[in-house]
Amino acid sequence: MKIENTNDIVVEREGRILLVKRANRTFHGWWCMPGGHAEEEETQAQAAQREANEEIGEVKVEKKPFMVFVHDWPADTHTTKPHQHRCHVFRAKITGDLRAGDDASELKWVTLEEAKKLKITEYTRRVLKYLDKR
Repeated sequence: MKIENTNDIVVEREGRILLVKRANRTFHGWWCMPGGHAEEEETQAQAAQREANEEIGEVKVEKKPFMVFVHDWPADTHTTKPHQHRCHVFRAKITGDLRAGDDASELKWVTLEEAKKLKITEYTRRVLKYLDKR
């Protein structure tokens, strides 16, 4: 099965985590961490920084992921067959203004408890579960 490299970015502030509402094709309207696919010439850290800038604005992404896992992804307009994502999860710090952009239609700060009540993607649920155990 094909595996694509992706990334998620975790931004925390005052006990809350930043989620974005997906505005693109797969899982449209669901809440998730900001992130996306790495381009062929990018490192995962470069991809995470680019995706963060595009989706949420001014943040500084750490150079190394704190979590890496593989999850299933359904067929969509990007790929016509189900495949898997190797997700690299990075932390980021706010350095300026935040705004929903690119694939994100909305930003929301939530506690871990509040996130459990939202329509969130399974890969986001996995990251939140990891964060809840620390």
